[in-house]
Amino acid sequence: MAKGFAEFSFGPEFQQEMLALMLQDANVAWKAIKHIPKERLYSDAHQYLFDRIKQRVERDNTLPTFVEIEDHLKTVEKHRRRMLKHFCKRIFDTTVKSSDFIKDKLTEYAKKNAFIETFQSAQTLYNSKKHQDAYDYVLNGIGDLYGISFKEDAGISINDFEDVRQLYVRSGAAAGNRIPTMIGPLDEILRGGLEKGELGIILAEPKKGKSIGLIHMGTAALKTLRGRVAHFVLEGTTEQAILRYQSRLSEIEYHKLESDAITTKQRRRLVKLQKRYTDRLDLIPMNQHWTYSTMDIEAKIKELTRAGRKPDLVVIDYADLLKHHERAENFRQEQTMVYRDLKRIAMMHNVALWTASQARRPDKDPDKRYTLRARDIAESFEKVRIADLVVTLNQTLMERRWGYMRFCIDIYRSSDTDKIVRLIQDYERMIFFSKRLGHIEREELPSWIRKKEDS
Repeated sequence: MAKGFAEFSFGPEFQQEMLALMLQDANVAWKAIKHIPKERLYSDAHQYLFDRIKQRVERDNTLPTFVEIEDHLKTVEKHRRRMLKHFCKRIFDTTVKSSDFIKDKLTEYAKKNAFIETFQSAQTLYNSKKHQDAYDYVLNGIGDLYGISFKEDAGISINDFEDVRQLYVRSGAAAGNRIPTMIGPLDEILRGGLEKGELGIILAEPKKGKSIGLIHMGTAALKTLRGRVAHFVLEGTTEQAILRYQSRLSEIEYHKLESDAITTKQRRRLVKLQKRYTDRLDLIPMNQHWTYSTMDIEAKIKELTRAGRKPDLVVIDYADLLKHHERAENFRQEQTMVYRDLKRIAMMHNVALWTASQARRPDKDPDKRYTLRARDIAESFEKVRIADLVVTLNQTLMERRWGYMRFCIDIYRSSDTDKIVRLIQDYERMIFFSKRLGHIEREELPSWIRKKEDS
């Protein structure tokens, strides 16, 4: 597909400063060779130096020196050699006075090019009757466009540390940035809940409560905060997720909602709940195909933000099913890339993020008692290194009949917490609950269960 470019309406002086900045900042050089077409530069000399920077950066991620340029000029035609050497020497001696201005203009230009490329390619696909491909291309293109920036986050000097801390404390961010889980012992460890910018993982074997656990986290945020929740559905049907939220919020049994066997009073309760949470919960189906990526997640968060519905908590059910927009050598590497991207999204968009991951099966015996640990995560242990919090769900068949599970708080910020909490669980109402704390201590278990456990 032919790619068009926006007009590169920057004169030779701007381009000379751009080249000087590229020679001083490898990050700017990387982005320039990716987004700036060499053929649009002002002169043969500009293009020559740009090309030398590009070849060196792509070869070993370093910048060329003037001595290296001089050596290379020996291979250039004699009639060009003197002019190019004089030009390159002038660029190496240039003091960049307006680096922020240059970065802003290059960012603006690169974004225009990204828009043009996305528009033209999507139009070609659409005209070829590939409507879904055109739609997917636009979504990916939007993600690319918003991710373009020649600037990096500024560093913070230690001299400013106390000012930043005081501002953080005065703004109430220490408390307001945490999303409670309504599980008492977990919120104590988290000092109030999962913090915005953090990534939490619920680890469990298949069919052991991952989706219900994520529904619980979304519901806890709705019930304890005035903030918003965005819940992405990658597994199961959209209708199942809706029924689970309705059941969890109303405490009406799931099967009654599914068969519409509810009373008039219960129906009024559902209407009341819908009005209460109508502006605070967005359910986003991503279960129509198997190619959704972290870029789709980020694009939707940006869309919600622009619509005035920026989430405080993002729930993804579940991240193991996501793809990454860049090519990976194998599934393990792709999983690592996905979780790194989710952590980046949580930090850049200032949201707390809960997801779930599959565990390796420790034993074939479904009623053998054991406790999953973070090391039991499937495919890539890097997911654990990336996450801020890993909790595991553990339940034998007998424990399920008794109505509770063992909730292991395994790792928080790379520290073993190794705390096991018994959660009273009711799958019919989609909840882990007790009237008092949301959990039960061993001494609170009925004596007959304690005897069974001991045996």
